[in-house]
Amino acid sequence: METHIEVKREETRDDTPQSAAPTKCPLTAAITAIGGKWNLILLYWLDSGTRRFNELRRLMPEISHKVLAETLRDLEREGLITRKVYAEVPPRVEYRLSAHGETVGPIIEAVRCWGHVHIASKSPAAGSVTPTAKTERTAGKRLASTKRLIRGVGRKA
Repeated sequence: METHIEVKREETRDDTPQSAAPTKCPLTAAITAIGGKWNLILLYWLDSGTRRFNELRRLMPEISHKVLAETLRDLEREGLITRKVYAEVPPRVEYRLSAHGETVGPIIEAVRCWGHVHIASKSPAAGSVTPTAKTERTAGKRLASTKRLIRGVGRKA
């Protein structure tokens, strides 16, 4: 008598279907890598140093445990962060930006600058008035500096 045992393999994130071929569009590639709701915020916090999972949870209380874990996995898969597991009990896991992940810094700064201008334009005190000239000049200078940094990063690659 033969006995058949069915082994059900646990699905992991790597089992999820990926796009048929990597994109050749740089904008699509960038949005895929950093376009998630929490990606830039997470990269921002990791830009200031190595962090542990629960420390990131405290810094971003609005994110659920599940979404944080998925986002960290996605960023690791994209090569933007590294994950280091220490052989301790209980296990200690640390996350940090990879060398490639550090190149996202100018993008984060550009988005922050734009965010300041956007917030100013939505401010109740501003009403329907556009941001002040000073705010726009400051943001413009930061953006120009960021563009120079991005161009420099592109040449190094």
